[in-house]
Amino acid sequence: MNDQQSRPRRLVVLVPGFNGHSSKWKELRDKLAREPGYGPGETRWFPFNHGSTLLSFGGVRKVARKLRARIDAEWIRASGYEDVVLVGHSMGGPLVREAYVLAAQAVPGETASDWTQRVSRFVLFASINRGIDTRRIWWLRPGAWLARNFPILSSFRFVDLYRGSAFLTNLRINWIRHFGALAAAQDAGEKWPDGHTKELPKVIQLLGTEDGLVSREDSKDVLALQGGHDLTVPDANHKDIYLFDNTDADLRYAVLREAFCGEFASNQPAVASDRDVRHVIFLLHGIRASNVDDWIKDLEATITDRDSAHTIVKHPTYGYFTAARFTLPSVRRKNITIFQDWYTEVLAEHPTAEFSIIAHSNGTYILGHSLLATPGMRFTNVALAGSVLPRNFWQRFNGRLKDQVGRIRNHRANRDWPVALLCSALRGLLMRDIGTGGFAGFDGDSTDEVAYYAGGHGEALKPDHHPSLVDFVFGDEVDEPDSLQRDAGSFRQLSNFAPYAAAVGVIVLAGTLLWYIFSGDGGELERGLLVGAAVAGLYVIFDIL
Repeated sequence: MNDQQSRPRRLVVLVPGFNGHSSKWKELRDKLAREPGYGPGETRWFPFNHGSTLLSFGGVRKVARKLRARIDAEWIRASGYEDVVLVGHSMGGPLVREAYVLAAQAVPGETASDWTQRVSRFVLFASINRGIDTRRIWWLRPGAWLARNFPILSSFRFVDLYRGSAFLTNLRINWIRHFGALAAAQDAGEKWPDGHTKELPKVIQLLGTEDGLVSREDSKDVLALQGGHDLTVPDANHKDIYLFDNTDADLRYAVLREAFCGEFASNQPAVASDRDVRHVIFLLHGIRASNVDDWIKDLEATITDRDSAHTIVKHPTYGYFTAARFTLPSVRRKNITIFQDWYTEVLAEHPTAEFSIIAHSNGTYILGHSLLATPGMRFTNVALAGSVLPRNFWQRFNGRLKDQVGRIRNHRANRDWPVALLCSALRGLLMRDIGTGGFAGFDGDSTDEVAYYAGGHGEALKPDHHPSLVDFVFGDEVDEPDSLQRDAGSFRQLSNFAPYAAAVGVIVLAGTLLWYIFSGDGGELERGLLVGAAVAGLYVIFDIL
């Protein structure tokens, strides 16, 4: 028997979850060794024990790069394999998926690895595909709060696995787009350079009936695509889904065997999506508003009248958001992850559609910082009204803005106090993530500036302007309204003065507090602690509510 005949033909990459180890998988591996194609001479099991715990530092992508490098090296050592199966449990699911999209050149700037051409199957055991929902796991909420308030803590690895995180959003977007392109190549009968036919890998998500961390709805980006399938493991929870202790071993193995060996003849998506939808338009509200405001209902009706056959409107809400809450950095940041999760969920349902958006006030903040954090997020037409982004915001993309956004139209009003005064004042307190782009205009030539409407923060969203907003998001060229004012009047001077007034106000307030603390006869420490506790308590209340 020559070396080619004796070498294993299949590589099975095994990635455990948090606190997991490949040694715990021995019983399943022994059972699979009796199956055709998984015998000792046919399969090389390749474990990746990353050792991640809740205290591990470093992002998940960094670990995925290590995994990708190890698979690359094994591929070179063995001179390749005929078949590759990627297996991941819990956190291991996003790890094998990220390693794959990196190696498949689905991430801009990455080079391709030959082994991705031979991946036939993903077997995901309770994979955290959509991320951890802290509404289900209450004891993880403090971690999310700490990560928002103390950026250094965002380096904890588990933060990347929160629902809507930048890591998961980028992974899901890259995955959806790659599988869409691969499906088109398969339908066209394309081949890889070595003559191997391009085929979609099967993706099987296994989920236990007792899993309190992951649900079927959390895998829309996996199940909505061709090749996606799900299997239910009876009496299994999130941790023991691959184990056989204290259970009906034969019954459980029958399901696990199907995941590894099943044919899954039907290659249709496990979750149906509307293939007739060609255009998705988001309507994203701002402060002191919600998704049932009149401008949203009226715009939705106008859009639907224009095209109800191929266009749908999405108007998600993050709840009523006050101006006071907007002033707190960690509070306004937490809605970014909510929007990023919305985007990927809708993209999974409509992977071939183009996306446009009309965003107002805090909605522009959520949109802008989501685009900045997730390079895969794309919008064809972006209409901003009362934007609270900094004037130099669009210059922060380092040349990739054109890959993410087609057109940006910035609607500005001449008496917009939340932007001209509040955002300007907050910048005087060194808050650089917000600014006066929606009043003073954006730097550079990335935006089409429409100024000034004669009115306040929501002037551009009044019914008279709805036709032009709708024309714009449908890709039409739109003329400026005849009623525009050419000058912002006294608000410009007030806006320029606001940062200095805010800084002086904070100094006066700090001086007053210090006077209160140290003005009495002793007890300074107690009064200081009382004031500090009161301030911290108010901040936490605003953040949590």
